[in-house]
Amino acid sequence: MVQMEPVGERLNTTAEAVRWSRLERATGITGLVSVVVLFTPIIAISSLGEPPLDAAGADIATFFRAADAGWVDAAEATASLGILAFLWFVVGLALLLQRAEGQPAWRSTIALVSGVLLAAYGVLDASWDAAFHRGTEIDETLAAYAFDVGNIGFANSWLALASLSLTAGSVIVSTGAQPRWTGWSAIGIGIGLVLARYFWFVEGLWFVPYGLFWVWVITVCVRLIRGSSASTGSRTMGGQT
Repeated sequence: MVQMEPVGERLNTTAEAVRWSRLERATGITGLVSVVVLFTPIIAISSLGEPPLDAAGADIATFFRAADAGWVDAAEATASLGILAFLWFVVGLALLLQRAEGQPAWRSTIALVSGVLLAAYGVLDASWDAAFHRGTEIDETLAAYAFDVGNIGFANSWLALASLSLTAGSVIVSTGAQPRWTGWSAIGIGIGLVLARYFWFVEGLWFVPYGLFWVWVITVCVRLIRGSSASTGSRTMGGQT
């Protein structure tokens, strides 16, 4: 005789699958929103003519003085909102990775902590914000110091991104929660970000792994949004089987 699954258990399983599907969709949407909110003000500020890393103090001071405008303060605040939205994405991604990884979910936890470190840097590092705010009063030495603190702090944040990429990629490769090419690409990006930190002073070199990281984020977000409707109760992400 075929044993029937209790109706209550079937309903609980279905409700759980719906909740995970909603989390996938919300995580994907939040990730895409965070990219837009984060990079729109960054691109706007870069239009002011950011000097190169080895620029003279006079050029750096001119940059900060030219940016002494109300919209720049608003842009910096918007970028902070963007990095907080990215933290929401990381929390959702870590939960989905944890579900796929099982216990002990140590790699998913490291990915989460790495995202927290990145968000903390994005919100707390106010070196450029302060320099913009006092742009009309800042001297060359102080301008150069604020410029370097911001750039070196930014370079250090790549290590947090690398940790997130490596651990998330490792979970994806070992579980198949997403297509394994997304996992291997995340691992490659993570290695590239670590190497970029040692050559942060080489103008433009860092942009390759850094830019690819955000392309990876967008790719994962799109897959989560499109695949959430196909999700089941299995431990997968974005409907991947």
